[in-house]
Amino acid sequence: MKFGLIGDQVSHSFSKDYFTAKFAASGLDNFSYELLSVPKIEHISDILRQDFFGLNVTKPYKSAVMQYLNQIDTDAFAIGAVNTLVRTDRFSWKGFNTDYIGFEQSLLTWVSIYDLPKKALILGSGGASKAVNHVLSGLGVEVGIVSSGDHGDYTYDNLTEDLVRSHHLIINTTPLGMVPKTAEYPPIPFNLLTSKHWVYDLVYNPANTLFLTLSQQAGARVKSGLEMLYLQADYAWSIWKSYGKF
Repeated sequence: MKFGLIGDQVSHSFSKDYFTAKFAASGLDNFSYELLSVPKIEHISDILRQDFFGLNVTKPYKSAVMQYLNQIDTDAFAIGAVNTLVRTDRFSWKGFNTDYIGFEQSLLTWVSIYDLPKKALILGSGGASKAVNHVLSGLGVEVGIVSSGDHGDYTYDNLTEDLVRSHHLIINTTPLGMVPKTAEYPPIPFNLLTSKHWVYDLVYNPANTLFLTLSQQAGARVKSGLEMLYLQADYAWSIWKSYGKF
């Protein structure tokens, strides 16, 4: 049985090693996992016609892939992004979002529901941003989207002191800082961060990004996306198992 990861840059993904180990631990010797670099969204239809049973989806296709699916889970539809696909028939695929489950569980093991800030800034406006927004909105947190383009509520250039000081939870959902471009980071005004800030970076490789280092040096509490990565992958695995009955 074949599984894989779809994305534009997947060579540094942990998914192949992670799921290959899952297969081995479960005695599923005939299972395999491939990294599928897809330069254009149109190529995804070719992959869906191949004999894969389950697929993960990463940037930049978490929203765009939805047009190729026959079914979409209710939460994934509400979020507007999927990251896990399962074949439900020969020519039929269903999409799920496991990012939001991984993020919510990881967030609430770090900051209790009683200490959760009332306002948050989400850096980025892609598929991962939509999942994080879904979680925070459901928890009653007021969210502002920060984008380098015109897809957010704010740009990095207009992050004022009042704005940063009043939003004590900041989540980076962009790929800035991920291997191999570890010198990059979202250009927020780190000098405005305080010990009241909680800064979460969805980037997991490296675990300690420059974004987190600069935030921590300013006094903020920080957390990497590594735990979320494992949680969302475990949930994807549970979806595949339930449909494949293995």
